[in-house]
Amino acid sequence: MLDTIDSLPGDHLARTDYSADFRNRFRSLRDTDVYKLERQQEFHQPESRSWMAFLDGRRDESLRLLEDNRPALRQEFARLAQAGCGVRRVRVVAKPFPTYLLWELHSLRVRAQCGEDIRVVSPSRLASFERNRPLPEIVTLGDEVTYKILYDAQGVLEGAIRFTDPAVTTRCRSEIAALHATAEVLEDYFVREVGGAEVACAR
Repeated sequence: MLDTIDSLPGDHLARTDYSADFRNRFRSLRDTDVYKLERQQEFHQPESRSWMAFLDGRRDESLRLLEDNRPALRQEFARLAQAGCGVRRVRVVAKPFPTYLLWELHSLRVRAQCGEDIRVVSPSRLASFERNRPLPEIVTLGDEVTYKILYDAQGVLEGAIRFTDPAVTTRCRSEIAALHATAEVLEDYFVREVGGAEVACAR
């Protein structure tokens, strides 16, 4: 399903509509899981002060801003846990790290330490899905909905295609969950791989 979702009909949502739709559905989740497949290696998030500081070479400031967000993340993941919900992400990581991905791995580490279950796979793990093209970014919310997230050429969020067919969500969730189950825990990957990348950047 992940490799055929591009051919399926869905509801096209502009950025603001997608954000509102996702937020409303996410806040109402109970006793279910969220799964996210993050495939693209470079994005641009001009709304993130931490990312913009990292991009500008102000690494200490960038990481401090990520730390400043830790209390809010802990509160959010505690709320989700009380609602019986987990958030599980598969992050595809190719090396050498682009600047964005290096920053995001720091951001994801904070999220993982606050309660998100994040795991890492290499692009080779997706070979059976990517015979024709790279997979899109996919999020499933319980049994309710799947989003194929859309970005422009610079990696800025544009919106999403929403799929409300339960069969689509069941298949996408199952395939992402299978990748997640055998992927490497983010913390282990970060300690082994990202420290060395930081040293190389500092030289």
